[in-house]
Amino acid sequence: MSNLNPADVPAAGRQVILEEFTQESPELAPPTSTDRKTDREGLPPGYRMRADAHYVDQLSSRRTDRPADAAPAAAPARDRLESRERRSERLLAQLTEDLATIASAATMLTTDASPLGRRLSADLIKAQTARAAWLVRANAILDGAHRPHVRPRPLGAILDQIRDRFAIECRLSGIALQIHTTDWNTTVLVDEDALVAGISGAIVATIGLIGQVEGAAIKVTAGAGGGELRTIEVTQDDVAIPASVGSRFLDVSWTDRPGGWPAGLGAWTARAVAQQHGGDAVFLSADRRGSTVRLSFSRSN
Repeated sequence: MSNLNPADVPAAGRQVILEEFTQESPELAPPTSTDRKTDREGLPPGYRMRADAHYVDQLSSRRTDRPADAAPAAAPARDRLESRERRSERLLAQLTEDLATIASAATMLTTDASPLGRRLSADLIKAQTARAAWLVRANAILDGAHRPHVRPRPLGAILDQIRDRFAIECRLSGIALQIHTTDWNTTVLVDEDALVAGISGAIVATIGLIGQVEGAAIKVTAGAGGGELRTIEVTQDDVAIPASVGSRFLDVSWTDRPGGWPAGLGAWTARAVAQQHGGDAVFLSADRRGSTVRLSFSRSN
């Protein structure tokens, strides 16, 4: 956990205005269709073209007695499938980058003679591994591959997982993570794995907004009552958020956001988990600077 205290930093030094994000970075853009592998790769030359032509020829022989509204009804399902495929491809690309970072840090761990260098390398490996594990979990939730397991859990134990998950990452980034709740010992009925992934997603997306602001802080506030989790708020008060950023924070089509693709995955996962628990997620910009990702839970399961 970082010892930096945002209160010790002059206000003028912490006030940062996010630039408009209108250009998509090539390394953050989803892979193009030309990079996508197909099931027919590796067949003899010319066979793939003949197979495609054969498929087109067969279209006229397909059923034409379907209801008039059958094709429009299939469009949303097709769009969801394509979105899932693009997200899976981007996930693989991101994991490849993360593994390369881990490998580089492992090399430094074995070759750096200084204790500080070895400590930094070990911390980087742990932080990057935790981030990669979260990416896989978040993608599974969005794909519907996560199997919900709702059970009573101490709220404090859930928040401890969040603190442990981000301890090294926040220390390396110089971010102070503060966690508060109205009742640390209360028991709530939740899907613990999904909830941790959702809160982590909101934090990852907020880290993307903060960027490299020195002395920045993120505050996680959990509200519970009557044995139910009511709200989770992830707040930062260091960066002013333009309206163009706030309005698109939860937009799944926004790829050139601050923090890149992982920040987008975090925002979408936070909303999906809140909705899974009967609530929703909203993004709120402060009047002058700061923002809050608020997850609301209308029922406990």
